[in-house]
Amino acid sequence: MTSKNLRGFSAGIILSTGILAGFYYTADDADKTSELTEESVAQYLSEKGELAISKEEYTSLKDTETAAAPVAKEEPKTVPPKEEDKVYQMTLTITQGMSTGEVCDLLQKENIIKNSDEFLKYLRTNNLEGAVRAESHQVNSKMSFDEIAKEITSS
Repeated sequence: MTSKNLRGFSAGIILSTGILAGFYYTADDADKTSELTEESVAQYLSEKGELAISKEEYTSLKDTETAAAPVAKEEPKTVPPKEEDKVYQMTLTITQGMSTGEVCDLLQKENIIKNSDEFLKYLRTNNLEGAVRAESHQVNSKMSFDEIAKEITSS
């Protein structure tokens, strides 16, 4: 960059700064917010249908509300069985040509396992992916990955 170009660029910045400053200081102050007064607050609240109260009134209302609120006697509720407590059972029929991923997806669909990807990863890390037998197997949701893997890989 030559010195003439640099001087021209600097002059442009100074000129634009001067123009912006002129507009800023001479602009109409109509859009600036006016000073907040009690009258303007009261007018705003009346337009919105609201009411202003003092801190003392608020605390006294809050105290009377808590004192007047009856203490509800808690009755023992019958707790429905959790989803985790429910035992799902199924007869898993593995057919010839079924992939291990399909078997895992079927187990997840029937709520025997929570995540088919985790079970597939378990089978792969234990070298059991190719050992799945094409037959019927009894499985339930209380069984661990190890137990399910032993069941579907045993002959």
